[in-house]
Amino acid sequence: MSLRRRLGLALLALLPFLNALPYDFTYDDKLIIRDNERIAAPAKVGEIFTTQYFGGELTSAQNYRPVLLLTYAVQEWIHGNRPWLFRAVNLALHAAVTVSFASWLFALGFAVGEASAAAALFAVATIHVEAVTSLVGRAELLAAWCVFVVALLWLHATRQGRLAKRPYAAALAVFLLAVFVKENAVVAPGVILLGELFRGGRGRSPREAWRGLPPSARWGLAGFALPLAALFAVRFVVIKGFLISKEAGIFELENPLVGMSFPVRAVNALNLALRYLGKTFLPIHLSADHSAYALPLVHSLREPAAWVGPAGALLAAVLALAQWKRRPLAAFGLCFFAGTLFPASNVPFVIGTIFAERLAYLPSAGLFCLAVGLLAAPVREVPQPARPWRESLLLAVVVAYAAATVVRNRVWKDDVTLYADMVVKVPRSAKAHYNVAWDAQRESRRAEAVTHLREAVAIYPGYYDAWALLGKQLWDEKKWDEAIACYRKSVEIFPLYENGNWGLAKTLEESGRIEEARKAFEVASDRFPDSYPVAYHRAAFLEEHGTLEEAEDAWDDAVENGDGAVSARLAHARVLRKLGREEEAWDEARWALVNDPANGEARRFLAEGYERAGRTIAAGAEWTRAVRANPQDQILASELLEYAVRHPESRFRALLCVPGIRRGIPKSDARLAKALAAFGA
Repeated sequence: MSLRRRLGLALLALLPFLNALPYDFTYDDKLIIRDNERIAAPAKVGEIFTTQYFGGELTSAQNYRPVLLLTYAVQEWIHGNRPWLFRAVNLALHAAVTVSFASWLFALGFAVGEASAAAALFAVATIHVEAVTSLVGRAELLAAWCVFVVALLWLHATRQGRLAKRPYAAALAVFLLAVFVKENAVVAPGVILLGELFRGGRGRSPREAWRGLPPSARWGLAGFALPLAALFAVRFVVIKGFLISKEAGIFELENPLVGMSFPVRAVNALNLALRYLGKTFLPIHLSADHSAYALPLVHSLREPAAWVGPAGALLAAVLALAQWKRRPLAAFGLCFFAGTLFPASNVPFVIGTIFAERLAYLPSAGLFCLAVGLLAAPVREVPQPARPWRESLLLAVVVAYAAATVVRNRVWKDDVTLYADMVVKVPRSAKAHYNVAWDAQRESRRAEAVTHLREAVAIYPGYYDAWALLGKQLWDEKKWDEAIACYRKSVEIFPLYENGNWGLAKTLEESGRIEEARKAFEVASDRFPDSYPVAYHRAAFLEEHGTLEEAEDAWDDAVENGDGAVSARLAHARVLRKLGREEEAWDEARWALVNDPANGEARRFLAEGYERAGRTIAAGAEWTRAVRANPQDQILASELLEYAVRHPESRFRALLCVPGIRRGIPKSDARLAKALAAFGA
């Protein structure tokens, strides 16, 4: 394949996605990239390899993708949190996948025109927007690229009737990287075998393909088991499970197939495979969410709809066999689609997602081979006059897909746009309504949040996250009984839901039901002995409604659970001071300053203590440090000047701060203006 053709395909892959370059972080981009402390600095790179994909506890550990996270980390170290640069790399990867796909088809022996046509459709496909424009879609792009590179290296390694060591070793190395990019890259050995069945651009029998391999290459196929063994061994060590963590589970919200028997799950999965096919060719009602219960499912094999998917699979198998020799590219495409989708199809095992357009990224390459193959002239057919309608049809479809892709990109502009699109496209998705509500409550659009949360729990009554968030909105509206009922529902559904437990206790406290709140805090503390939010709110409750001794002990727990969090240390210091343990209180405040040297509240705490102890020079020094570390804080500035008026011996230190105060706070409030006037007098 010529360089000019490759460059043309790369450009075609880039153009429809360029309008998305300036868009912001959206959805999971924030958790995986923008706010991910593990990728923030090279010093933390080890955490990438020793934690699950999303970070946090193993109770949610379903994936382990360190190589993918490393690509984000390297970019973060180079240019910081600039979403357009992360997206630019995604676009470049999509172009690389497109070119590699076409190159592999050509290397297998398919005609250059057919290979280019299939790759052109792949380049502009609208269903790829989620994989390309969403930054976390890089998992699909990088895994697909690695799969095609492995397949190309295998062809290079076996093209001379023997197994060449260098390209073979390179294929194993890329495959090893690929499986730590994303789990679906495990299909690479199967892709290689499928390529052997169609090597030479024609359909061969398995026996013919096997005999066509050099003996060394046959043994070489076994080598691909080594990266797979490494993947499962490392996953077991890091996340305590081969597929998902033994401590984790698949949530019904994300995948309602999890509770179904294998036969019912399998027929639903086959129905969803047809949905992937349909949305690839006819990209309407695309959405970033298809979770419970947005999709129609069958619950019994007696339902007629249960047999649509199996019938489609049977028809696909018959079509592939019928076209194996006559239209090999079409047969190849069907097999490629089925094989690459299979691990993520929910047929062999349940995965964390029931349906996601990004999962169609690699399998869709097979569908475009199918389309081009069916349009192409059959093998060994008597030569016919040129049929320009085929080229015209291809051009029209490419233009239509490209235009639709440009339009679809706009949905990923920001979270507000994305979540609104979800609700429109999949109004029966509980998660879509929850996402809109989450964004609305962050911007204080409480009425909108409540409306969507009520819809979410109506669609999926087991949505404990939504019940708790609804409780929080009703808490803010001081609708105590309704809020408490929502929190109780959340905890009833999932007793080990941390936010639900402490939210219930806090709401009971706010409503004046103190004894019930006390019991709820004790239950939450027993269930989550290591939780910082639970320990913090329980300590605050005991400080307000218990004894100082109980509060001091609780704040000590909060400090431990929060790894020395500044707010907990300062609260602990306040209680220690009330108990007369001044030296211990000062120690806590000093430790708070070790964690946050600019913390004005800690400086204030020390200054007040020094003043009461008669150490006025030390107190003045702390006030001065507080103001210098927080030059725009009007309260600290006022307190410093008021202190200097009370204790003239510290006036000189305060005087040095006055120019900085005037620069940092050009418009003084009434208190600061009065303090400045008194200090000047």
